[in-house]
Amino acid sequence: MRITRRNVLRLSAGMVAASAVSALPRISYAAPRKWGLADEYDPNSLTGIDCRYFIDEVKKRVGDELEITYHGGGTLGYKSVDQFSAVEDGLVESAITLTSQLSGIDPFFDLTSLPFLVPTLADMRKVWKIAKPEFTKIFAAHNMVALWAMPNAPSGIHAKMPIDGVEALKGLRIRTYDAIGTKTFKAAGASPLQIAWADLVPQLSTGGVDAVLTSADGGMRLSVWDYVNNFTAMNYVMALFVMHVNKDAWDKLSPKARKALEEASELADDYAWKTTAESVEKGYQAMEAHGMKITREPPAEAFKVLSEAAKPVKEEWVKKVGDRGRKVLNEVAKIAG
Repeated sequence: MRITRRNVLRLSAGMVAASAVSALPRISYAAPRKWGLADEYDPNSLTGIDCRYFIDEVKKRVGDELEITYHGGGTLGYKSVDQFSAVEDGLVESAITLTSQLSGIDPFFDLTSLPFLVPTLADMRKVWKIAKPEFTKIFAAHNMVALWAMPNAPSGIHAKMPIDGVEALKGLRIRTYDAIGTKTFKAAGASPLQIAWADLVPQLSTGGVDAVLTSADGGMRLSVWDYVNNFTAMNYVMALFVMHVNKDAWDKLSPKARKALEEASELADDYAWKTTAESVEKGYQAMEAHGMKITREPPAEAFKVLSEAAKPVKEEWVKKVGDRGRKVLNEVAKIAG
């Protein structure tokens, strides 16, 4: 080739391009990868049980190619909102997070905090399927992949007497766990206090609250019978936990590993709804064994009062999220009949 200024420049440009390509990082799919899975709740809680099931199913499919270590009880120092940001930023590869704590990220997350959305866990699973595309979009916008969900057991009221009507609700100092619950119970005539789980026992033992809004499973784990002697089922809410992973970590996995995670997610989703349903009856049995009286069906008068009190909360939520929320609620209404 004749050496000219043009050919020298062309050759130099080609060499620079080749060097740039060779300098790009190459993904070695065969290299073992280690992930952390953060959970702010106790390892023996339903989230811990379901996460370990998921990890076992992944291991069956990929062996040592992907090692996921479960970190329960908030041992990594992250709570719900912190977990969301930590996974987004890649500080931990994955987490299971209660979506009702993420309304500051996007108000759509409050969907499963809306009271009396549907009456049963089976119906709540249908809500998850309806809402999953929107949840997926939100996680994707924050550099994450949403994999599977676990429902919280239906919330009821643990108190010193059955919550059967207006008078029982009037002035009731009840622990709530989010702003929506606080607004709803206040509108129903109660005196709610939003209290974190970790601060609940001191409040109960000192008489700071008379009642607790949580599930039968939650009451069992709290040994609530040491403080109250009644549980009234309300099917108030069935909040969702979502297991989510960092998108960059996801992209570095081999196609085989990603497929394994998808398959394990389908199984974990089935398993999570099954274990939650079983936990309700276990909670009832434990409370009854400790002398508590269980009202298994929501009393009509109290249910009506709380349902009416919840309507403004739902309307406020729709105003915040707009058409995407209205569309989901319209689909949910078909489930509830």
